[in-house]
Amino acid sequence: MSVTSQRSARVFAMQLLYAMNITAATVAQCIDGVLKSQEITDEMKRYGMTLVDLVQEHRVELDEEISKLSIGWDLARIAKLDRLILQVAMVELLYRKDIPTKVAIQEAVQIANKYSTEESFRFVNGILNQFARNRNMILNKENSEECVP
Repeated sequence: MSVTSQRSARVFAMQLLYAMNITAATVAQCIDGVLKSQEITDEMKRYGMTLVDLVQEHRVELDEEISKLSIGWDLARIAKLDRLILQVAMVELLYRKDIPTKVAIQEAVQIANKYSTEESFRFVNGILNQFARNRNMILNKENSEECVP
């Protein structure tokens, strides 16, 4: 899958998770509306659904990680969209070994820059870099350069 297709799949996952989050509805109840909002291939949909399933399966652990890394921030104060972007990136980092750490982080930063608030990309970058460092996914400072949109 191309880089553009992977990003579209990530955005699809984020939008579906967001729709479910704000409506308290199921995947089945939200998917048609999200699919109508963007053109994605079956391959992109499959990858996006894999990310959605992983986020749903590991939501509690992901939120615990976000809480630990968001020093001085209550989880409820973090923008829903930022939290979802972090969750999608974290499941890629943890469960998709075919996605390089730097790519997962850069993609999340780009998505935050495009779809969230003006400062979100910095927050997302900081949390994900620390998350990756804590898990030895980034072995040294040289490989953990700031991702900029």
